[in-house]
Amino acid sequence: MINEEAIKLSLRKVIDQDTGKDVVTLGMVSSIVIKEGHIGFVLQFLSREHAVKKANLKVECENALKAIPDITRVTVVEAVVGTANQKTSNKISIEGVKNTIVVVSGKGGVGKSTVALNIAVSLLKLGYRIAIADADIYGPSLPQMLGSQGLTPQIENKKMLPVERYGLQTMSIGYVIDKNSAVIWRGPMITKALHNLLLGTKWQDVEYLIIDTPPGTGDVHLSLAEKFNLTGAVIVSTPQELALIDAKKAFDMLKKLNVSIIGIVENMSYFSYQGSQIHIFGESGAEKMAKELNIKFLGKIPIDQQICEVSDSGNPFLLSKTLMKVYNDITEQILVKDQRGFLSFN
Repeated sequence: MINEEAIKLSLRKVIDQDTGKDVVTLGMVSSIVIKEGHIGFVLQFLSREHAVKKANLKVECENALKAIPDITRVTVVEAVVGTANQKTSNKISIEGVKNTIVVVSGKGGVGKSTVALNIAVSLLKLGYRIAIADADIYGPSLPQMLGSQGLTPQIENKKMLPVERYGLQTMSIGYVIDKNSAVIWRGPMITKALHNLLLGTKWQDVEYLIIDTPPGTGDVHLSLAEKFNLTGAVIVSTPQELALIDAKKAFDMLKKLNVSIIGIVENMSYFSYQGSQIHIFGESGAEKMAKELNIKFLGKIPIDQQICEVSDSGNPFLLSKTLMKVYNDITEQILVKDQRGFLSFN
C-alpha cells in the first residue's frame, strides 16, 4: 500500500554524502501528496547554492520512489527555505508603503489576479490609500483589468510614478513591455525586474500594497519572501483537488519562509442556477483545506459571468453590489482594526 510512511521509508535510502544522513532525517522532505499513482513532495534546501550543489538528491529521490510498484509518476518540487533561525532584520521595506500583502496560488487559472484586484478595490472603498503591483512578470494582467493598456509610467527623480486608475496606485511590467511580446527571462533577470518594479516606483503614502504574484512557487515568491518585509499572504484556490494540491505547496513554501499566512479564498466555488448552487469544481475543497492546515478560511466567490465581463471591460467598479459584497466580506475577514486605528491581521 502506498502511504506517507512507505514514501518516507524509500526516501531514507537517499543519503547526503556530506553529512551521512538521509534526506528524511535531515528534514528536507515535506508536503507529501499521494494521488493514485502520482507522488509529489517538496525537497527543501537552505539556499540556492545548496540546491545547486545537491542537485543529485532530487534525481536520487525520484529514482527511489519510481522503484516502488504502482507508482507511475513522481514530482519533486525544490524549495529554498533558509534556516529555522534565519534573521529578518536585513529585509527590505518598500519606501512609501506601510503594509504589503501578497496574493498567491500554487496553480494558474484559479482567478488569483481578479481576487487580488477586488480585494484592493474593497480596501479602497473603506477609505484606505491602496496600491496594487502586478508581479506576474510572464503574464501581467493588471493593465487589461484596469483598462490602462498603453499607459507608460512617468519618471520623477529617477523613479517611476505609479499609474493611477480609479484612485488606485498601480504598477505592472505590462506598462513597460509590449503586451504581445513574450518575456523570455532567466531567474536573475526576473528577480531584478521585480526589485525595479517595487523599489523603483515612487509609492505615495500607501497603507496597503497588494502584490499579485505569478502562479507556482518560483523565483518571484522566493525573492519576495527572502528580501522584503511582508505583512502576510492570501492564498487563492478553486475547490478542485488538482488546484488544492498546488495550493498546499504554496502554503508549505510560505510557512517555511516565515511568511504570515492570512488565510485562503475559495474562488469559482459554485454556480447559481434557478436558486440552487451547482458545485462544478467540487464542494468546499478550500474550506476543508483551511481546517486541515489550521488556517483561516476567508470566504467563497461564485462563478459569475459578470466577474469576467468587468475584468475584460477594464473597470472593476462596474461589479454589482451583490458580487462586491462577496469581496467586501472577504476583506472584513482579512482585516480588523487595532487600538491605533490602523488595520492589522487576526
